[in-house]
Amino acid sequence: MSIWIDRRANVDLLVEIGDYSKIWAFATILPYVKIGEFCSIGGCTEIGRGSIIGNHVRISYGVFLPSNSRIEDYVFIGPRAVFTDDRYPVVENEDYTAEPPYVEHHASIGAGAVVLPGVKIGHHAMIGAGAVVSKSVEPYCVVIGNPAKQISIRQEKNYDSRN
Repeated sequence: MSIWIDRRANVDLLVEIGDYSKIWAFATILPYVKIGEFCSIGGCTEIGRGSIIGNHVRISYGVFLPSNSRIEDYVFIGPRAVFTDDRYPVVENEDYTAEPPYVEHHASIGAGAVVLPGVKIGHHAMIGAGAVVSKSVEPYCVVIGNPAKQISIRQEKNYDSRN
């Protein structure tokens, strides 16, 4: 197995990491996370406990993924993108119900995007930089803005060569 973990990263001993993956400085990977093969986890990223990251995933600098996030294969997440799982974030909320994100294969999330609780990003979808995504995004859709709105649909034939 050939993995690389920067000595300044904080990776729990209960994390599973696939071959040829890299974890950069100051990343924090909590227990029970599974990271696939050929992944890159950027510096200062935090991945919450129990999350599953597919193969060939690129998570850029400063990304936050809450516990139990699901990221499928070939997903790109730009720098400082933030995913949330709590609709009513207050201290000691007795009614807290986690709603982690789900990102399907070949999706692309732009820099600084914010994905709100319970959102599913469809396969091959593209989220523009800085978008605030409050609703699930259909496959092949491109969304931008705050709140994010669909502006186009990606052409299926251009993106399916790897499937």
